[in-house]
Amino acid sequence: MSETRPATASWAGGAILIAIGLALLAGQVFTLSAWIILASVSAVLFVLWAATRGYAFMIPAMIVAGLAVGTGWQDAVVSSSGGEPVVGLALGFIGIYVANVLTRRETQWWPLIPGGILAVVGGQLVLAGTAYQSWIAALWPVALIALGLVLLYVSYRRGGGARLPKV
Repeated sequence: MSETRPATASWAGGAILIAIGLALLAGQVFTLSAWIILASVSAVLFVLWAATRGYAFMIPAMIVAGLAVGTGWQDAVVSSSGGEPVVGLALGFIGIYVANVLTRRETQWWPLIPGGILAVVGGQLVLAGTAYQSWIAALWPVALIALGLVLLYVSYRRGGGARLPKV
């Protein structure tokens, strides 16, 4: 019994390797910024995602695009905090969730976990030593309370109501 594979499986791996190789070679020849190389790789992955609608292409496309945004942001502001690429990576994970919501019937919320953690860590690095840092330090518990209230409201609206565990 032989398994049939999609026609794209045979050429997709080769196309990815060629694109990554071309981007890295261009980076050596033309002294391109890292964010341009990352954006090029991401663009190829986005094209493969559009051509195949394969979820396996969307995940790395979003992650690499987020890294490209964060690295470009860091280059633009000439920052040494290191937080910008972390925030960009968070945006990539959150982008996976958004793209999933817009293109699939099943919503998968797993990307929000690493995206949220990376956003908090990266945001702290970016805002360290600024006036905003003290505001965030004082108000982040309020944000957690607000998020908890939103989750309770959504659960209530869906008919979950407040149920006590059985003893």
